[in-house]
Amino acid sequence: MNSVHGVRLNKDLRSIGRELLPLAALNTVTLLGAEVVGRAYGGGLLKLEPTEAARLPVPSPELISAHAIQLRSIRADVEVDLAGGRMSSAVRRVNEVLLTSALGESGLNALRLGQRALAWRRAARGSRKARP
Repeated sequence: MNSVHGVRLNKDLRSIGRELLPLAALNTVTLLGAEVVGRAYGGGLLKLEPTEAARLPVPSPELISAHAIQLRSIRADVEVDLAGGRMSSAVRRVNEVLLTSALGESGLNALRLGQRALAWRRAARGSRKARP
């Protein structure tokens, strides 16, 4: 069975959450978390069941609020990146706003490498299963 995930926001966080959480969640920590808590299915598909999605690391309301102006300023560029299939560019833009100053370039690179390694492993496992 497929599930649709919903996010419930406290009343005082609804406005900024609706506006910026989808953008802010497009970062390396959240993507790495998805690889760790999600399940790999045929063809390398990554699926998050509701209980797994509840464990997904997403930016805190405080972090989003502290960077709201910068997030708003990159939104259009991120949308263009995504529409053009440039996910890594979109993630890099969000990382620059939310993570680089906190983690430093070397810390962020370590997380990026981990996320890419897990994603590659999942995709490779999926392609092996698809072969006769």
